[in-house]
Amino acid sequence: MKSPLVLLLLALAGFSATSIVSAQNISLLPEGQTLITLSVTERVSVQQDMLTATLRIERQNRNAETLQREINAAMEQALAAAQGVNSVKVSTGYYGVYQINQSTQGGRPDNVWQGSQSISLEGRDAQPLLELAGKIQGMGFVMNNLRYSLSSERADEVRDGLMETAIARARVNAERAGQAMGKTDVEIAVLDIDTALGYAPRVQMDRALAMGAMAEKANPVAEAGESEVSLTVRVQAVAK
Repeated sequence: MKSPLVLLLLALAGFSATSIVSAQNISLLPEGQTLITLSVTERVSVQQDMLTATLRIERQNRNAETLQREINAAMEQALAAAQGVNSVKVSTGYYGVYQINQSTQGGRPDNVWQGSQSISLEGRDAQPLLELAGKIQGMGFVMNNLRYSLSSERADEVRDGLMETAIARARVNAERAGQAMGKTDVEIAVLDIDTALGYAPRVQMDRALAMGAMAEKANPVAEAGESEVSLTVRVQAVAK
């Protein structure tokens, strides 16, 4: 006799994609069977592996065309310096030019043009990135942001391991719950893997101190902290 419960068919591509299959007619369980619903969360702290530096060039000039030429020349110089650093991914950011009034309140208008553009450096090898950032700072750029983060590739790798552990724990917990009710046959029917994950950064104190030393050294300084990766597995199991 076939059970009315539709069993889960879960396909995992590289343990990264998650399939969610709902059990149908769950309310039609035969007499003597019990539905168990539970969730398990696995967490681990992982050292951050991606360093990002964002710098910007700012200029002022009474002539808009001259101002834009100055910014363009500065960006070309920075991009040229980055070409030989293969371990660093380089991209340019927002470029804006606008007019401001520098006159005191009630004074005659004193309009000048102001503009800025940013450049971002990203890489796993900190030393060449920080050296490049220091060289670009020497061109008149100022540091907007310098931070470590966890790369998506490393996070996916960690999640794969967490998923296997979480599923094993969920199965053990479901079997334990069934045994507590005097039922020896427990079968997982629905498996839901939560992939909406956030990485909570854990900044180390010595990293903050290193960031404060940037003004005293030729090159900026950074130290990796940790990020917490978590994964939650929700299951529905049938105990007989």
